[in-house]
Amino acid sequence: MLDKFAEELREQREKSGITIQQIASKTRIDKKFLEAIDQGNFSFLPELYVKAFIKEYAMVIGLDGEETVKKFLIAREGKDYNEVLEQEKLEKEKAKEIKKTESYQPKPVAKSAPVKSYYDDSLNKKEPDDSDDDKTKLMYAAIAGIVVVVIAILYLFVFNKTDEIIVEETPIEEIVSDNSQRFEEEFLNDSNTDSAVTADSLLLEIFSSETTWVNIIPDNGQSIEFILYPNSARKLSAQNSFAATVGNSGGVVLKLNNKQVEFSGRSKSVRHFRIDKTGKLEYLNTPPKAGQ
Repeated sequence: MLDKFAEELREQREKSGITIQQIASKTRIDKKFLEAIDQGNFSFLPELYVKAFIKEYAMVIGLDGEETVKKFLIAREGKDYNEVLEQEKLEKEKAKEIKKTESYQPKPVAKSAPVKSYYDDSLNKKEPDDSDDDKTKLMYAAIAGIVVVVIAILYLFVFNKTDEIIVEETPIEEIVSDNSQRFEEEFLNDSNTDSAVTADSLLLEIFSSETTWVNIIPDNGQSIEFILYPNSARKLSAQNSFAATVGNSGGVVLKLNNKQVEFSGRSKSVRHFRIDKTGKLEYLNTPPKAGQ
């Protein structure tokens, strides 16, 4: 039976126009094992590998892999796999018909117990309801609350006579005007302070068109940290030099002794620099520190 099985495989392969080499290239199975299957020699490897190789062989030549392996196992037992498979097919169809017939048979209807109908007078008996008492209590509580509120109002407006204090709100225009005047006065005071610097010292003015954070060190001494708001400026003095770190440097303009310094910054970027009495500006890679 194994010879017949191998012959059918070979005929199907030749009919499909597929060579042993093509099967080997596609399945990566050694050519010598495929040739053994083609010749009906199935003892070249353990059964586990033989079944796997037969399945791959069959699928390449257009057969059902699982069914081909099943035919091999039946042929190995010396049986005619065509007869066995046909018998199994008939048995399956017969079982299917029996199941189908059973499904159409009417099932006996179980007799249900007679329904008893009775009338229970106790269901219509209404138990004493306490809802009326609850409603009465709620009504009395509401009346008592109203009386308390009326007494409180009378006490506030009749008996509790006190002098009324009226607080007048300041108009928003007046607040804005006062703040503007205060800002101008502070700016003038700051200018007057800066003008008091001696003639031989350095005067650095920092102007910013955007909100900017500044940390500046005059003459390598104590650092001064402050924030400039949009369109504001600040003047600082030193004897020899300034070292500074400026955040959001794109909107910053520098003036040394009333002469503009060529300073290039970028919006939302930090710049570190040092400037001496000659007006020379040097950009630094790291933030300057006091005493350096």
